[in-house]
Amino acid sequence: MTYTREFSDIVHELRGHIGAGAKHGSRPVNPKQIERWAPFVLLALVVALWQGVCSAFSIAEFIFPAPLAIAQAMGEFAGPIAEAAWKTFWVTMVGFGLSIVVGVLLGFLVGSSRLAYAAIYPLLVAFNAVPKAAIVPILIVWFGIGVGPGILTAFLISFFPITVNMATGLATLEPELEDVLRVLGAKRWDVLVKVGLPRSMPFFLARSRSPSRWLLSARCWPK
Repeated sequence: MTYTREFSDIVHELRGHIGAGAKHGSRPVNPKQIERWAPFVLLALVVALWQGVCSAFSIAEFIFPAPLAIAQAMGEFAGPIAEAAWKTFWVTMVGFGLSIVVGVLLGFLVGSSRLAYAAIYPLLVAFNAVPKAAIVPILIVWFGIGVGPGILTAFLISFFPITVNMATGLATLEPELEDVLRVLGAKRWDVLVKVGLPRSMPFFLARSRSPSRWLLSARCWPK
């Protein structure tokens, strides 16, 4: 009984504190607001620690520049940085667009024929395994330093994954589904266009996201 009374007294005391806080207008902390501001607070702490370490140890800017030095340099060279960023962006988008067009068409052709899939698919996988950084020097020797190698680099990074997965989505169409459509009077072209292409879209979208992460960084290789 004594434990029950002590517990009830503690509960009443907590309720009294909560009621007093509510009367004074204090609001409970919202966990969602903490989660929302947590990344910004952590970023500010990291930047402050970064600046403090650079200032305390007098680290040279060419070894480990401080955030203030980086901000000053970005403000000083804002024009050239913006120009280079715009050039990198449109060159990357041109290469990525070409890879989508060519990759979807070639993937459709490869996936629509079992013979073509058996003959070309292993070669596509093998070429996709080649490091693209090893191809960039060859492109520079062939086409020189400029826009051409950048577009081709972005194209090669995106082309093989898109082609391989488009072909896989079409070639792995269930035979039972194809037989049912054939019984209903559908032709091979109807099966590929009306069923195969929609079914291969998840493969295409999944793989088009992966190379797009590397395009902007890989665009700097030919430079």
